[in-house]
Amino acid sequence: MDGFAFETTIQDSDRIEEVYKHINHNFARSIPLEEISNLANMTVPAFCRYFKKSTGRTFTRFVNEFRIIQARRMLSETNNSIGDISIDCGFNNFSHFNKLFKEHAGKSASDYRKDLNRFVQ
Repeated sequence: MDGFAFETTIQDSDRIEEVYKHINHNFARSIPLEEISNLANMTVPAFCRYFKKSTGRTFTRFVNEFRIIQARRMLSETNNSIGDISIDCGFNNFSHFNKLFKEHAGKSASDYRKDLNRFVQ
C-alpha cells in the first residue's frame, strides 16, 4: 500500500489515550458504553464506530482482551486462585472467563499456570 498513511488529529490521539487510561484504571469493573462514550464526548453509536476504526476491535472485545492479558500476568505473578483472578480482572462469569482465556491463550487458565510452573522449575 504505497502512499497510504493513517492520520489522526491531536484531538483523536488525546481521546483514544484517555479511553486507554480509563480502561487501564477500571478494567476490574464493568465499564458501560455510556460511561466511556461520555468520557470521549461522543454518542454511543459514534464512539463504537470511532473505537472500531481506531483499534480494529469493538470496545467490548478490546476490554476483554485487556482483561485476559491482565489475568495472564496475575497467573504468572501471584498464587491467587483462578476464580479470584477472573473476578479481579472484571469477569463476573467464570465460564465466560474460561472461554475467552482459552480463545486468547490457546489453553485453559489452569493449563497456562501449570505450564508456567513447569517452566520455572
